[in-house]
Amino acid sequence: MPDCLLHLLQLPFSVVASLNGVHMFGKSQSVVLRSTSTQETTVVWKVWEDSVTLIVAACGASEMLLNQLLTSVFNVMVLAVGIDELCSARNAERLKRELRVCYPLLDRLLECVDVTSSDRAANCSDLLGLVEVTLCQENHLLQSLVDTWAECVDSLYGFLLIRGRVAVATSSWWQLDPEEMKLLALLVSVEGTCTACDIPVFLPCKSPAVPFRLVACGLVGGIQICALCGPSPPLTEVEHVSIQCWKGAIDVLRAAEQCFPRNFPPSIQLDNGVMGLLLVDHQAGKFLLSRNQRTDAGKKESRSLSGAHRLDVLRTFYHQVAATFMNQSSGNSEGAAAYEQPVTSPALETYWCSEYHKCHALRHGTTLLCVLYASAVPIHTMRLITQRTLKFLTGDKQLCW
Repeated sequence: MPDCLLHLLQLPFSVVASLNGVHMFGKSQSVVLRSTSTQETTVVWKVWEDSVTLIVAACGASEMLLNQLLTSVFNVMVLAVGIDELCSARNAERLKRELRVCYPLLDRLLECVDVTSSDRAANCSDLLGLVEVTLCQENHLLQSLVDTWAECVDSLYGFLLIRGRVAVATSSWWQLDPEEMKLLALLVSVEGTCTACDIPVFLPCKSPAVPFRLVACGLVGGIQICALCGPSPPLTEVEHVSIQCWKGAIDVLRAAEQCFPRNFPPSIQLDNGVMGLLLVDHQAGKFLLSRNQRTDAGKKESRSLSGAHRLDVLRTFYHQVAATFMNQSSGNSEGAAAYEQPVTSPALETYWCSEYHKCHALRHGTTLLCVLYASAVPIHTMRLITQRTLKFLTGDKQLCW
């Protein structure tokens, strides 16, 4: 298993111009150039609305993953300026200036696939097209509070972020496209810990031409309550309603924040052989990523893999097995996630072994659990532990998975 997923290449302008030129030449000859590869590098081209062309070149990445990246990059641009302005811009320089607000989001998307960056945050190990969640013991209480708050601000789309991860959200918010949920959560995260913000956004799938308002209010610590609104209510009223609705729940919020960075309650104890886990629901468009805090010290296998490295190994394993477990939709290249609900795939589980660790994946319906184990754990024991862990994480209704 490779130690890293890919390395995004820093290409000189002359190479970029050549890549664009060969694509334009093919187009003039009625040839669609989608991708090419060498022994080390993969290059992918993608065109939207016959006006926007994106090119990515990377080492160690699959064509599927790079297509996902380009789709997400395009959706970020739509989120910022709308599909009409993006695809029919008459002033290219003005469009470039307007797209500068996308840079922080684009950096986060690149971090989703580039794990070689030396300044990469130790706790950042994201997945494209899926929103990260946290399972708190208090989620069932927070759910009713979010529903009440969203109704007070006249919004169908409300969600609660704890350290950048979605804890609970309204039912309508979960009906958004996974790519939209992902980008909205990222946008609030990159805005930092401001008291309140009000940002115009276009939803790439639901409303690419008519903007919503993304409003967010800081509650306590790294917790923010967010919603998509129309022209009203004003931000000052949203802040006032937030204070009224949440002032009696401060202790609950602080208790829920204690799940970070584990992302699930301390009442769920993982086996000592488990080094980390990744839980994914493709149909709902969400994932949970965690490492076992109890194995951070004292074991040879643990010392060989840092906490961030464990998450990267899990993510790499996931990308390798996801296409096997979840039927990839060849006709859904414009979608946020490159997977559909499994229908005919017979694969239910698989495992990989290396000198220092093992990985095991188990599929149940639309849910996929990938677990990283110490190398000393026997293969037959991995299967039992994975099954038990999946039951613990998805079976408790209070966690709201």
